[in-house]
Amino acid sequence: MVFMHIRRYRPPTETFVEEFQATIIPSAIPSAQFIDWERIRDSIDAYAEQFRTIQHLQGVSEQAFVDGLADIFVTTETPRVWVDFCFELLGERNNKYSAYEGVWRFNDLKQAFLADDRDTAREVATILQEMGLQHVVDTASLYDHYRGMLVGMETHKRKNRQGTAFEGLVETLLTETAAALPAALGEPRLTAEYITEYDDLSGQNKVVDFALFLDGQLRLVVEANAYKGGGSKPSEIRRSYNYVAQRMRADGVGFVWITDGQGWARSLTNVLRQSYDDIVDIYNLHQAEAQLTDDVVAFLTTTG
Repeated sequence: MVFMHIRRYRPPTETFVEEFQATIIPSAIPSAQFIDWERIRDSIDAYAEQFRTIQHLQGVSEQAFVDGLADIFVTTETPRVWVDFCFELLGERNNKYSAYEGVWRFNDLKQAFLADDRDTAREVATILQEMGLQHVVDTASLYDHYRGMLVGMETHKRKNRQGTAFEGLVETLLTETAAALPAALGEPRLTAEYITEYDDLSGQNKVVDFALFLDGQLRLVVEANAYKGGGSKPSEIRRSYNYVAQRMRADGVGFVWITDGQGWARSLTNVLRQSYDDIVDIYNLHQAEAQLTDDVVAFLTTTG
């Protein structure tokens, strides 16, 4: 199989950069999905029993708070849920809590509480009281406090949702592309998160975001990324994808990078130039929607 680039429209680099940056989408997350309210409601509902129970400790002394919380830990049938709940009320979501005084691993605490280890229960209850849990229970509407904390965490979660949302947009586009392929090319199959091995003796493989097969034969791989900001990661990704593209093309498999986001607007201009010069088959979402299906059909027809 003789390899050819997929892009048929290949303007000079500066023209490509100008056209790319003029049509980027700032973010893959619509305003209506800015906050994942359904996830927040589910998180609150999951702790309904804990909210009701811990309110019995409102207004008590410090000693009574520690004793009452320790009793809950060693008598509940769901100690890990209680550990997570208490630490989450203080903004700590993890598998352990680290402080100057030491490290408390949540799974270890669960086992200690199930074994009726009251010393550990009191130790953890004391730490939580010192962290401010009693203040939260005494002075705040727990539901409102927890809801506000979850909303505050959305900034971090949007970083992950950005990638997921963008991959969803790309998957929709690729599904439409696969459906538009002429039947004579073979039966198309689109697979997400595919592990492909290089066709050499290296034994190396690569997980790609999407893989397109025709009659069971791998013909095209696609990577999808969106960037809201600059930094070194896009440059590192460019070098990695250039290497992957060369390896895949050596195996007769097409490689496409679909990427977007406001990070490409200015701070990543040089990276964008280098990406186009090296990889060629790079599209933003607008360009992919306008060009990719026809480009893929031409590529598969020519190299079939």
